[in-house]
Amino acid sequence: MSLVLVADDEPAVLEVLSQVVEDLGHDVLQARDGEEAWSLARARRPNLVVTDHMMPRLSGLDLCRRLRGDEVLGRVPIILLSAVLPHGAPEAYAFLHKPFEITDFEGLIRKALAEAPRSKPLEGSSAVEALGDWVAKGFQGPLSAALTEVERLRVEGTAGGGSLEALGAQLKTLEALTRDFREAAQLAARSVTLRPVVADLGTHVRQRLDTWKQRLPAVEWMQELPAGPVELRFDPERMQRVMDTLLEHAGRYGGEVKVALESTPSLVTVRVKDSGPDLSDEAVRELFEPFRPGGAGGALGLYIASELSRLHGGGLSVESKKGQGTTYSVVLPRG
Repeated sequence: MSLVLVADDEPAVLEVLSQVVEDLGHDVLQARDGEEAWSLARARRPNLVVTDHMMPRLSGLDLCRRLRGDEVLGRVPIILLSAVLPHGAPEAYAFLHKPFEITDFEGLIRKALAEAPRSKPLEGSSAVEALGDWVAKGFQGPLSAALTEVERLRVEGTAGGGSLEALGAQLKTLEALTRDFREAAQLAARSVTLRPVVADLGTHVRQRLDTWKQRLPAVEWMQELPAGPVELRFDPERMQRVMDTLLEHAGRYGGEVKVALESTPSLVTVRVKDSGPDLSDEAVRELFEPFRPGGAGGALGLYIASELSRLHGGGLSVESKKGQGTTYSVVLPRG
């Protein structure tokens, strides 16, 4: 099963194309214009993009060019559909001139997905080995520090406040790692079930922001949130996990953190922008990969936030520009 993004501004055509993809056994993301397709592609990283050319806000051809220029999405195949372009575009993997036969469309879907590049999954003994290595490295540092403090207190026969505070901090780190590891394992096993309700996401974001203002008072917290409600169907507990991860991650650098909430009739986007160091293209590509060497701690939390966003039907993406910090965007559908 693959994830296919289908973009078309005609609702009837969008439904027909999506149904064809679903009948072939794949999951579908729907976009009603080029900009929405771009946001969803960056958030969900589909295996294939199918796009019409004549769309509002961003044409299919411009969408192809953006995708081709992206470090992460540059190799994703694109099927371009058009009634006005006679020969398609070199940026597209394949082109279909409207109107076309559904059988031709099905054939292109199969061919494109068969040839699409895929990341190598962790399987069998290699997965167990990688997981064990990640756990060992993730727990080694704080556990070693905690044991050292305990031994020193035993030898000296003292229990100074500073020592106990340091020991407590290390043990809290271990506790958080244990929680993250358990939750990541559940997500990887697809055993997490959401409990969504219809609520105001804006109020939820404000509450989490107020909490982190108290936890990290040295950070200059900025917000751009709409005055009115932004009603959405989501799991409050899981969305709190997502927001806490992003706010903690952004606030660790100090300086200014900007939180913005944007909504359209079809999408809601929460952006958290930090003022920390730039991320390399390689770091961005690996940011949400769990259990990678050297990725213990923060990367696992981002993986969890990304997977929880995906379970809500949306996704988590990142953009880092030189001298401008890093922006994390949670994109959620309103439908």
